[in-house]
Amino acid sequence: MTTTSARQTVFEELVIATKILLHEGILDTFGHISARDPEDPNAFFLAQKLAPSHITTGDIQRFNLEGETEDNRPSYLERYIHSEIYKARPDVNCVLHSHSPAVLPYCFTDQPLKPVTHMGAFMGEAVPVYEIRDKHGDATDLFGGGHDVCADIAEALGDQTVVLMARHGVVNVGNSVREVVFRAFYTEQEAKALTAGLSVGNVKYLSPGEVKTAGKLVGAQIDRGWDHWTMTLRQAGLLK
Repeated sequence: MTTTSARQTVFEELVIATKILLHEGILDTFGHISARDPEDPNAFFLAQKLAPSHITTGDIQRFNLEGETEDNRPSYLERYIHSEIYKARPDVNCVLHSHSPAVLPYCFTDQPLKPVTHMGAFMGEAVPVYEIRDKHGDATDLFGGGHDVCADIAEALGDQTVVLMARHGVVNVGNSVREVVFRAFYTEQEAKALTAGLSVGNVKYLSPGEVKTAGKLVGAQIDRGWDHWTMTLRQAGLLK
């Protein structure tokens, strides 16, 4: 594989994105973010199997859309979440799997996660939930470690930007690494706001019209978020 300038930019953004998501508390010891190969839509890049805090540009592996690689370093078991979504969604160029803390309660309760402010309009009217028990029963490990389960996750995602994995975690998708970081941050913020609102009174969710209109407005601001988070990393001495 030739490392072009476009690919190198993707590698650097994946590392920076991982640092941002760790610093903002969205990633923990686990979780991973990938990006489609800008030179080949039938491949994507994802770091080798490491704790997120250890990842550098030298750890990036290249996978085909079956989730396979010629790189003999260890790979994440959940790489098929990424491969099956890229396979099903040609419009998606970045996939993130996390255990975003404020979102987790919506993975194991019957309370739907819906946007409550303009910043969450990208979430759509309600976030879908993938329920592994529907096809695989109640004795699984709840992992996305195989093609069949991950194809079902991609199906549950449909044409939306985020899907929850019941009793497990969150998957955010988008057109770029920067967009997915933006969406992951505000998915977490919307979950916090909704949880707080439910304890205060009756929640008024965004209307379908507000979802559509506010989503376009806020979606144009992703670079502002990236600039802020990267500056925060520099000030903390976490990014040169």
